[in-house]
Amino acid sequence: MEMNYFAYSDESYVKDRFRSIATFSFRAEYHARLDAMLIDILNGSNISEFKWHKLKDAKYRFCAIKILDELYNCLHKMDARVDVLIWDTYDSRHNVQGRDDVANYGRMYFHLHSQMMRRRPKGAQWYLYPDEYVQLDWGTVSQCLEMVGRRQQYIESPLLGDFLTDAYYGIRELKLVESSKTPCCQVADLFAGLSVFSKMQYDLYEKWIKTGIASLQLFADEDIATTNREENRLIVLKEFNLECKKRKLGVSLKSHRCLSTPNPDYPLNFWHYKPQHALDRAPQK
Repeated sequence: MEMNYFAYSDESYVKDRFRSIATFSFRAEYHARLDAMLIDILNGSNISEFKWHKLKDAKYRFCAIKILDELYNCLHKMDARVDVLIWDTYDSRHNVQGRDDVANYGRMYFHLHSQMMRRRPKGAQWYLYPDEYVQLDWGTVSQCLEMVGRRQQYIESPLLGDFLTDAYYGIRELKLVESSKTPCCQVADLFAGLSVFSKMQYDLYEKWIKTGIASLQLFADEDIATTNREENRLIVLKEFNLECKKRKLGVSLKSHRCLSTPNPDYPLNFWHYKPQHALDRAPQK
């Protein structure tokens, strides 16, 4: 039986040091149910479109937490995953003169999706829907992904005889979508933003947590001044971290001072890209 999957992706912090792409993927048969669930959350929150950059008040905070609460239950019931790739524009790969950020985004999209799709059952067919915000040569990206997906492994087996495995995956469609009209893209946007926020603001988060614990004991070593935007995002990060621990989802926050996943086979996967070798350089204009 052929297995079909959908994957919606979005990006965040496109002008900051740390940048990210997130993809929300799931079995195609659950698409309508997920859309309806997310639309109910958005309507109930009086929000037309969830965007991380808008998360600065209680309305968007409650909406983010509702989305996350529903998502936890979908990870196994709907064979859903969220994979996030974060990169540092100050590292040896990206700190190059005349860096082409659009072309680099295409390469990061390729890295994230080629790895994500290979973690699904072999032979699965994919429908990829990136946010239309980034305009690049998507045809080439699709062709490169298809080339990787068609690869087969040669297995030498004295017992069963030598054989070739099935191809990793196939791509049925790659089509740009409008995030404002695509609730599943908004899930990706939430994770793209949350991941980079945890990387950029972990020091603040740690002080905020300690101050909060101390204040319950009626004393504090220092006052932590936060904006409304920071306060609401810190609460979302805290709730997410607690839920990941309670549900044993394999996500770490304290160990690497940001959201990370030591074992990428878990359904919530935060991957911090590291240069692979000395010649691994971002494309230049």
